[in-house]
Amino acid sequence: MVEQQEATPSAARNRTQRAILAAAASVLARDRSATLPQIALAADVGRTTLHRYFPERDGLVNAAVDDSLELIGEAIREAAPHEGGVWEAMRRLVAALASVSDRIMFVFGDPSLLRDLGPTPAGQQLPDDPVLGLIRRGQADGVFDAEVSAGWLQQVLWALLYTAFEQVERGTLARYDVVPTVLRTLERGITATGSA
Repeated sequence: MVEQQEATPSAARNRTQRAILAAAASVLARDRSATLPQIALAADVGRTTLHRYFPERDGLVNAAVDDSLELIGEAIREAAPHEGGVWEAMRRLVAALASVSDRIMFVFGDPSLLRDLGPTPAGQQLPDDPVLGLIRRGQADGVFDAEVSAGWLQQVLWALLYTAFEQVERGTLARYDVVPTVLRTLERGITATGSA
């Protein structure tokens, strides 16, 4: 019984922190100048609670960036882009990334957020990047166009996703149309001649 009482406050604290970070990413993706009270309202917590977790706006923004990158990475891993056929893997990947669209809009909507993250500057590819690995596999299998670089195709994928998420925000694309629209554009735009 004692263990449950000790675990409960910790679990509640984790839920509250996750709610604040999710709200920060969502609100700041739409309005970079949003205030802490606006984020607290979106997180459904009081200002005092938000300040207890994140006394400074910069601390909240940095924590939201880290949390967002972790969730994006987790979505990519769960999509298992190294498994199955290339298009099947790409469909899973696009659906997984669409599920974290707020996080992608937040992190990649402001290049300055990624500037000080560490040794890999924004835009530079990691050698074991699973998205790049999927694209290279598609090129090796003759599914994706090998006449352009894998890095270029990856940037096209990210740009399509980001554009689709923006269109949802503007009301010009339904959320349920993101995955089929991005996939249709990819299939018609990067497919090697005669492979579709």
